[in-house]
Amino acid sequence: MTLRPISARWFELVTVHKDLARAMECLSRTGAVELEARGHATERLLFSDIDEQVNAHRELSKRYQTHWPPPASAGKRRPEHLLETLSSARQRLTAWTKEADPIIASIERRSQEATDLEQLKEALTCSGPDFPDLQLLAGAGPRLQARMLLLPAGTTLREIEALVLFKSWRSPVASYVLVVGRQGDIGQLETQLPGLKGRVIPLPGWLPSSVAAALSAISERLAALGSEMEALKSELAALSLRFEIASALGDIALVEWFNQYAKDLRGSERLAWVTGWTSDQEGTALRRALDAEGVHYILRLSEAPVGANAPTVLANPGWARMFEIFARLLGAPARNESDPSLILAVIAPLVFGFMFGDVGQGLVILIAGLVLGRRIPLTRMLVPGGIMAIVFGILFGSVFCRDDLVPALWIHPLADPVTTLIAAIVVGAVVLLIGMLLDAVQAHWRGEASRWWGCRAGLLAAYLGLLISPLRLEGLALAALGAGWYILGSAALAEAGKLGVLMRAAGEFIEQILRLLVNTVSFARVGAFALAHAGLSSAILDVAAATGLVGYWIVLALGNVLVIALEGLVVSIQTTRLMLFEFFIRFLTAGGRPFKPIRPPDITKTDISQPGLGGAA
Repeated sequence: MTLRPISARWFELVTVHKDLARAMECLSRTGAVELEARGHATERLLFSDIDEQVNAHRELSKRYQTHWPPPASAGKRRPEHLLETLSSARQRLTAWTKEADPIIASIERRSQEATDLEQLKEALTCSGPDFPDLQLLAGAGPRLQARMLLLPAGTTLREIEALVLFKSWRSPVASYVLVVGRQGDIGQLETQLPGLKGRVIPLPGWLPSSVAAALSAISERLAALGSEMEALKSELAALSLRFEIASALGDIALVEWFNQYAKDLRGSERLAWVTGWTSDQEGTALRRALDAEGVHYILRLSEAPVGANAPTVLANPGWARMFEIFARLLGAPARNESDPSLILAVIAPLVFGFMFGDVGQGLVILIAGLVLGRRIPLTRMLVPGGIMAIVFGILFGSVFCRDDLVPALWIHPLADPVTTLIAAIVVGAVVLLIGMLLDAVQAHWRGEASRWWGCRAGLLAAYLGLLISPLRLEGLALAALGAGWYILGSAALAEAGKLGVLMRAAGEFIEQILRLLVNTVSFARVGAFALAHAGLSSAILDVAAATGLVGYWIVLALGNVLVIALEGLVVSIQTTRLMLFEFFIRFLTAGGRPFKPIRPPDITKTDISQPGLGGAA
């Protein structure tokens, strides 16, 4: 547990080509590896031609993806060169394609016929019994031709005067037009269809004459088509099982994952070299994962290469990890910057609870955090926020907006608004002092402690003096001492142009001390929101009291829901704002690079392939 981020360690792993895929999967499952390829001129890229094969597979998937089973992979992978894995998978897909094409074509023909019949059924249903003889229409030709046209709902088709018949019907989702005429006239109408996003619905020759009989025949044909398609899909599934298409797609998914994260890996004819960063400082977790899979490897952890920018890892206990989101909003703390997550785990809930002090509402927020936190990790912050809201609810004597159920252990905000605002400002002053002390610690980490004590310590002394001065006049003397300390110290540390540095330091001091005071007063909004919360609760109670016995509880319940939803959001935003713009600016520049571990390939795990054959490392 530390306030200082940890630099990820550089690692180098050498393995044989046949174990590379398994090694990479092991490393990704640890969640402790970020890849960064580095090599020498004597080493070659291992997968220089992998892009072409992956792109070829993606083109194939556009045609067949809907007919393939979901990708699947065995729990334990065989030792095999990655390119051999890709070649074997593509060969199985090619062989499957040759036998599957006729089946797929049959499925697609029946699917299109079913779609056409469904639309024809809808058109006949809209038209009613006065539809012309369907058998005559289906057999029309060659001089006269009949067409049933489908158009988007509300679309109007331009009629041609020479047509023998032009009738239209509308449904909520489409417009249907029946036309009979000479071939040339029908052709003019068909040229309008592409621009109107319409098409022709075929009229099968087996249709009976009447609408009722036609609808019955269409239903029977649709049922038969459904049975035929199910049989064809079963045949296709059996074919996929015979060629092990699911495992082939799983292998290709692994290759695509490689192409995303590791296509720049280098090596020799027999060996592959995996390099990058790890948050596993001793390599224990990496070795354990590789050994469990039986991978042959050599792993070495060393200092970062010259010129490399090591990512920083935030090492926080589980209960504080959720608060890392605050620092990540700015970026990542550098190695010599503080990670404020541990401090925020205390300050942020404290500020939230101060503004949202109510026992009942805090309990609701606490329960919401416990329930939602299982699916949405970020909402786990509601748990400490809810606990502090309960604590301040006890201090303020508020339970579900009512202040007559428990006695206030401290104050009622509306009864003593001045104390509420002063307490909020005191909290803000403590937060800013913590930020300034973190700045001092960071100066020590950077080896600049003497410069901090020679100059910036004066700013801290002046701020403390101004905070004390309302209580004791000696505070003004401390503030004056701090001002001189900062200004004269800056000039003393300057190597040249001391007079100019002296004048500039005076201006900087005035600017920074004023900014500190403004930031301190800004925390008065914490007290203001506590007062607003109490005022809204009081207003809800007044409205509820005026609505009678039954209405009282309805208004009280709805009012509490409104407060939890509306003020909970506003208070969360204000807490975030205060942490980012009042606290962080004292010490955090977020000049580091975040650690981004590679994710494991997203492949469904099944037991369809053979057991692995890995040996001991």
